[in-house]
Amino acid sequence: MSYPWFVEGTVELCPPVPFARLRELLDQGAPRGGFQVAPHGLDESELTELVDRARWVLVPDADAGAGTDDGQDRPQAVKYLRVKDPGIDSLAADERIRGLSACMGTAHEFRGRLRYWGDPGGEDGEIVLAGDGRAPYWRQIGGRYW
Repeated sequence: MSYPWFVEGTVELCPPVPFARLRELLDQGAPRGGFQVAPHGLDESELTELVDRARWVLVPDADAGAGTDDGQDRPQAVKYLRVKDPGIDSLAADERIRGLSACMGTAHEFRGRLRYWGDPGGEDGEIVLAGDGRAPYWRQIGGRYW
């Protein structure tokens, strides 16, 4: 059984991943759930607003260019994953992370972790993202108030 969690945080993709490798993640009907790509040039408040709406956002590498996706102004490369998803279940979160990891390939790695909070028992912890399409590790660092 999977319970609802609040997942939040920013993870760096090292080195930045070419956008073309991540295209399949943008399909809202994809089993991994849709990711959204932030446009180039958003300030922090605009990016925060987008993450509040879209929940799972791929943030472009500011040092790479834009405009490489058939005129749709997509970035050349993605440098960060930014998440703020209240109410996602752990299986869906795992599936999204595994999908991103598989699309990135073995030449890229995650730097950083996502935080989670949820029921049952008021658990909280961090999600350690794995490479090569493997499932992430949910490490409890607090909680269980029962």
